[in-house]
Amino acid sequence: MPKRTFDVISLGRLAIDLYADEIGVELARVRHFSVYAGGCPANFATGAARLGLRVAMASRIGTDGLSDGLVEFLTKEGVDTRYVARDAERLTGLAFLSILPPDTFPLVYYRPDPADMHMTPEDMAEIDFEQSGALFVAGTRFSGEPARSAALAAMERARAAGTRVALDIDRRPTLWRDPGAFGKHLREALPLADVVMGTEEEIMAAADQPGVDEAVPALLDLARQAVAVKRGANGSEVHTKEGDVCRARPFSVKTLNVLGAGDAWAAGFVYAWLQGWPWKQCARFGNAAGAIVVTRHACANDMPRREEVATFIEQQGGL
Repeated sequence: MPKRTFDVISLGRLAIDLYADEIGVELARVRHFSVYAGGCPANFATGAARLGLRVAMASRIGTDGLSDGLVEFLTKEGVDTRYVARDAERLTGLAFLSILPPDTFPLVYYRPDPADMHMTPEDMAEIDFEQSGALFVAGTRFSGEPARSAALAAMERARAAGTRVALDIDRRPTLWRDPGAFGKHLREALPLADVVMGTEEEIMAAADQPGVDEAVPALLDLARQAVAVKRGANGSEVHTKEGDVCRARPFSVKTLNVLGAGDAWAAGFVYAWLQGWPWKQCARFGNAAGAIVVTRHACANDMPRREEVATFIEQQGGL
């Protein structure tokens, strides 16, 4: 098979993050913020590119100066933006975060009808999925129309092109007008996904099950290949269709900001998956990328490079 142009296309939210510079200060009293690129798919795209994958971003953003900055950032990072549409009628979404380590990170979204939720199935028809080895989709795509239909169309076209599909559940309850529809819409997409990944809470919500032990088999019945569970400080694990459970131990670090850790994990995991590594090593590599990011301030802007992850793993005892 001829070499494809991209290793992975990341589909969905490309947003602006404003993270508090004053660590340990409640959001109401924060006076200075750093401006970063954000949104799960954008964080993933940057992380994957820094690990050495050839990445394209598919999204829709505004035409203002901050949105220009997002395109400039991705381009500088080596992420192809040919599938990032500009919307003159709508703005790019914002997210404000205060950082109260070790376990409190109040996040407020400003997304009144954001541009990225107006991606359409027609937009997906412009994407050449035959030129990508994989498609990465975040679950927020399914929170409203026309983005939901666009995501399903993208996954269907990817499958038809022989392109692998990874779905990150990416549950953001405040972004759903009908939170009760979350599980239903996620499960509609799962038969199109090779791998589905999420935290314990996300896995349970997607399956509409009260415990992770019940939720994983429910999702595994629908997904084509595997369900990966991100357990944060407790590591991660991959459950396969064959009945295997591959557990990867965590790395011990001092936490500054947990936001972005799951996206870094996904970038590391997908990088290793596309190299054909065993599931346990994929999860362990994801653990390392996530552990590095929790020690840093930003999400996309602070994603680690492949050499950093390799050195970190070596210092921590290997895969």
